[in-house]
Amino acid sequence: MLRQIKNLSKLQLCNLFGLNVLRFSKDKKAKRKKIALGLVFAMLIVILAAYIVGFSYAFILMGMSEVLPAYLIAVSSLVIFFFGIFKAGSVIFQKKSYDILCSLPVPQSAIVISRFIRMYVENLLLTLAFMLPGLAVYVYFIQPRISFYLIAIVEILAVPLLPITAATFLGALVSAISSRMKHKNLVSALLSILLVLAIMLGSSQLTAVEGEVSMEMLANLSNTVISLLGKIYPPAVIMGSAMVNGDFVTCLACVGAFLVIFAVMTAIVSVSFHAICRRLFSTSAKHDYHMETLKEKSVLATLYKKELKRYFASSIYVTNTIIGPILAVVFAAAVCTMGIDTFKALPIPIDVAELIPFALAAIFCLMTTTCTSISMEGREWWIVKSLPINTKTIFNSKILLNLSLFAPFYIASEVLLIIALKPAPLDILWLLIIPAVMILFSCVLGITANLIFPVFNWESETAVVKQSASAMLSMCGALLALVSAVPVIVIKGVPADLIKLAICAIFATATVFLYKKNNSFDLQKIG
Repeated sequence: MLRQIKNLSKLQLCNLFGLNVLRFSKDKKAKRKKIALGLVFAMLIVILAAYIVGFSYAFILMGMSEVLPAYLIAVSSLVIFFFGIFKAGSVIFQKKSYDILCSLPVPQSAIVISRFIRMYVENLLLTLAFMLPGLAVYVYFIQPRISFYLIAIVEILAVPLLPITAATFLGALVSAISSRMKHKNLVSALLSILLVLAIMLGSSQLTAVEGEVSMEMLANLSNTVISLLGKIYPPAVIMGSAMVNGDFVTCLACVGAFLVIFAVMTAIVSVSFHAICRRLFSTSAKHDYHMETLKEKSVLATLYKKELKRYFASSIYVTNTIIGPILAVVFAAAVCTMGIDTFKALPIPIDVAELIPFALAAIFCLMTTTCTSISMEGREWWIVKSLPINTKTIFNSKILLNLSLFAPFYIASEVLLIIALKPAPLDILWLLIIPAVMILFSCVLGITANLIFPVFNWESETAVVKQSASAMLSMCGALLALVSAVPVIVIKGVPADLIKLAICAIFATATVFLYKKNNSFDLQKIG
């Protein structure tokens, strides 16, 4: 069985990183896209590393060096956990490969173990991206003993185990509940969203500081941070303390506990793998079709209906794209509940009210449906591009889906913010226009990104929605929305309304340019 696990793991990892395309493909265009994809990920890793180095250096300057390892472990674990909730089920219980593998003389335990290994390797790389830059800063300034390096290596290898186990359990629980219901994909998406919101609410309650922040608390900031980390993720405090103090016994005990929990979860999933897959992939049909009056719709309306069905057929597609709009409403509700005076009282030389339209736009632009809408067609893309329909209509249907999904959340957010801010008529105009223009820009930018980096030969929707280059590039819309607020804050000699007008004009012009460029694209060249 070890040989089967090895072979299946190699297949999983080759498919994950696209190594076979670079090694064996004779298509130079495909190779160039893989290289470009690698460069995009490298750029994102560099940005992430710079950010981690920055806040790690801040920790050292504030005299909180002993807190840094625990903080890095906690952040890495929480990121793995949150991302894992959305994708653990689709990775462990892959639908496309299930029919092939279950017909082969391969033990189901080998299949499950190989998929857990794939998740472990993927999340270990994520752990390294988070922890190595921060620990490098710690080592440079603190120059710890040799025991620190040995314990750090062991703990880094163990960090992904517990978050993967917890995410797999919750993901399987959501899948098990939704599989018994009629619209299981939609129910799975709703349960995942509710679970994430519940975890975020619980975290905010745990990290809430009662009363005002005193000078004594600021002076004892290290203990305060350790206390908060202990409430959110206690293993991080234990492992961080063992790393700093050179405590091999605590380190090995913690790592051993992680391994046991991970092994138990793997064994449970292995035993019930086929039963879970049968429940997830089985469908029921009612043969009660009755001929009714046929209705004729326009081409755009028909394509929009098709996009809507495709969207709600994928729980991971729904959860990853709808969480941004939900957070936008939560943000607006928080401003409305706490009052704008609470934010204006913060000791920062910035008018917070000026930033709110840009912050709202950034939250909406975190993830659009358009950035993966072409890739989500998968192996059926040839049908779409062979239809006698112009490119503009096809892309309009994808943009219309995004806008119609965001519209209710946009309206709710705007109403709450207008109630909270009580702005002047001109400020109401900017509050409405700035997010709207940037949302439209992000939708069109998503199409552009997906045209440059389409992925059709995916095995799991997770690879498209969470790991594709177009999904990463679409987040540039959120980044640009935040950067656009800088001129409003920095430039003092020019009226803020004039700067906002210029920003909206720039985004609108860029939207029109990208929209025309997308519509002139030859779809026959894709896929």
